[in-house]
Amino acid sequence: MHSYVSLVQCPEGTVVYTIKTGDTLNRIAQQYNTTVQAIISSNPGIDPYRLFIGQQICIPQNLAVNCPAGSIPYVIKAGDTLGTIAQQYNTTVQAIININPQVDLNWIQVGQRICIPAVEPPVHVRCPQDNYYVIMPGDTFYGIAQYFNVSISELQQLNPNINPNYIIVGQAICIPVAPSPVRIEINKAAFTLTLYHNENVVKTYPVAIGKPSTPTPEGTFSTVNKQVNPGGPFGTRWIGLSKPSYGIHGTSNPASIGTMASNGCIRLHNRDVNELFNFVPVGTTVRIF
Repeated sequence: MHSYVSLVQCPEGTVVYTIKTGDTLNRIAQQYNTTVQAIISSNPGIDPYRLFIGQQICIPQNLAVNCPAGSIPYVIKAGDTLGTIAQQYNTTVQAIININPQVDLNWIQVGQRICIPAVEPPVHVRCPQDNYYVIMPGDTFYGIAQYFNVSISELQQLNPNINPNYIIVGQAICIPVAPSPVRIEINKAAFTLTLYHNENVVKTYPVAIGKPSTPTPEGTFSTVNKQVNPGGPFGTRWIGLSKPSYGIHGTSNPASIGTMASNGCIRLHNRDVNELFNFVPVGTTVRIF
């Protein structure tokens, strides 16, 4: 696999591409999910009939790459190979090739967008305080420790079988319980859950709440446990509350979000609860009103 350092200055919204044997603008456009005219417009003066090997041109980035279900987009970085990407995402080179049938993966370019199979391995780790975290792209032990107000040594002690220099996207690890850096407010009337960090709004998510016959309880609670892939109606994540039998979780019925539909728990879209799960440690204050 090859990646190239740019010798030309491409405008914002484009990436550098190096012409190789057999290339045509039509083939390049197909590979990058763009059009021949868009490439010509990004390269004033280019002669589409006189491309030469080693020539560098600018390719418009299509930010709306449509990856098939069960995969996620990935942007090639300097030094990437299919092997290192597969290792990072706990998948195989062949699986990446299979999910990108229109892309010549023998010549990947910095800035190029491809699709990666979204593989989430089963959780083999057992956290003594049920305080889990699922590794995301770009994570480091240092960054995780810093966010959760714990030391790297504490993080390593709780995860003795994990190499901190080789963590895999989708891998679950244990987080030491410490004062939470965040808090949550759930507004039942607005069907929203808002996450705060140091009193600043991080993000607001749409939610489903309890039916009139099984209302969501109001008051101030705390998170007491977390679970990856609880399954069934709980979707992909569970965050248990100090109110017994109640929690914040995903859903097998995404159409219910924004309605009174649950037995009292707070439902989020699975993609949203996956994100929230990693922000919210055990011990986080949750106010429901």
